[in-house]
Amino acid sequence: MTPVVVFALAAALVWALPLTGRRRLAWLFPAAPRPRLPRPSLQAFLDRRNEGADRRRAVVLLCRVTAAELRAGQPPEVALRVAALEAGPLVGEVTDADSLRRAADREEDLWALAYLAACWEVAAETGAGMAGVVDALAVSLTEREEQREEVSARTAGPRTTALVLSGLPLLGMAMSAGLGGSPLVFLFTTPLGLLCLGLGVLLDLVGAWWTLRMVRSAVP
Repeated sequence: MTPVVVFALAAALVWALPLTGRRRLAWLFPAAPRPRLPRPSLQAFLDRRNEGADRRRAVVLLCRVTAAELRAGQPPEVALRVAALEAGPLVGEVTDADSLRRAADREEDLWALAYLAACWEVAAETGAGMAGVVDALAVSLTEREEQREEVSARTAGPRTTALVLSGLPLLGMAMSAGLGGSPLVFLFTTPLGLLCLGLGVLLDLVGAWWTLRMVRSAVP
C-alpha cells in the first residue's frame, strides 16, 4: 500500500499547484514528441504552378531584352547579361550558350533557353544577325503561353464537371439517408449491396479517370 499512498500524495501535491487541469495532466503524463511530417497542400501545388508560369514569362522577357540590346549594338555576352538582370533570379545566372543549356536542363519550365542557346551557336558560327531570330523566338513563346492559358481556361469546366460527377454518389446516399432510408446498411451488410458498392466505385473512378484523361490530352 505504500507506493499507492506515495503516488496519491504526489498527485494531490501536483493538483494543488496553480496550474490548469490540462497542464496538470500534461505535467503528469508528458506526451512523446511527434515528428512533423511535411504535408502536401493545395496552396503548395498552386504556388509551384504559379512559379512555373513566372519562369516561362521570365524567359520571354529575357529573349525580348536580349533582342533589344542586340539591336542597340551590344555584344551577345553583354546583351544576355543585361537581359538576365531584367528577368530576375527565376532564370538564374546565364552568360553564354553552355549556361543557357544547363539552366534548361535544370528546370523544366526553362526549356526554351535551349532554343536561345541554339540561336546563339548558329549566330556565332555563321555570323548571322541574332536579334531577329531571338525576337521571333520571344514572339513564338508568347503565343505558346497565351495558348496554354486559353486551353487551361477552356478545360476548367470539364475538370470541374468530372469532380462534381465523382461526388454525386455521396450526395445521393446523403439524400437517401435524409428521406429515412438506410443506404449504408444495404451497401455494407448485404451481398447485393456489396456488389452495387464495388461496381459503383469502379465505374465512378473509371469515369473520372477517363474525363481527366481527355482533358489532359487536349492540354499539350
